[in-house]
Amino acid sequence: MEKIIIKQGYLGIFLFVSFNFFAIYFYPGGTIIDPTTQGYLFFYNFFSNLGEWIAKNGQDNSFSAYLFNSSLIVLAVSYGLFYFMFLKIQFRISEKYLIKIALIITIGLSLLSFILIAIFPSEGPTFNLHIFFVKAAFRLLLIHCLIQVYNLFQNSVFGSSIKIISVIFSTALFIFILVMEFGPNPFESNRSLLIQVTAQKLVVFSIIIYFYFQVREALKVRNY
Repeated sequence: MEKIIIKQGYLGIFLFVSFNFFAIYFYPGGTIIDPTTQGYLFFYNFFSNLGEWIAKNGQDNSFSAYLFNSSLIVLAVSYGLFYFMFLKIQFRISEKYLIKIALIITIGLSLLSFILIAIFPSEGPTFNLHIFFVKAAFRLLLIHCLIQVYNLFQNSVFGSSIKIISVIFSTALFIFILVMEFGPNPFESNRSLLIQVTAQKLVVFSIIIYFYFQVREALKVRNY
């Protein structure tokens, strides 16, 4: 059962990517700068645009919204199930009680925030809530990753590859948060929008890659 729950992480990744592929394909069009654009512009549309029930060009976006919002919930639940088992493995190896509690709290709150991002889309009266949970999700994830990096380096059981990847991901996540907080306002110009959207795309891809390598590492060390 432990192996199955760990490996379902691969399914979670596949479903997230697949749902978003079709959500992007069926997105009607429009960006926060230009509502006249056609379709989804990869470097000018946020992922959050996919979760809006009305596209930026004013057309119905229900199909893409269902797909995107479902993909967030699926990925969060999948990662939660996986990480429960990954933590059990770490608990068998590590005796640091406070580290364990910190890992549970930070990842739990981060995943909950990602689910709430899907529940509160970035449009109309829920825009501010959406932004709040976006910031909460990534900040909590960064705190979690930094604790995770510390814990990994305290245990010789984990391979060097997952340690290096964890450091790289934590760095990428930190840079993204800096761009999100202190970078240009995406509502001001297409150049500013390009910077913010590109940063978001890179960090989302980084999350998927990091999840993949975590699953692979968990399968390697699960018998310790």
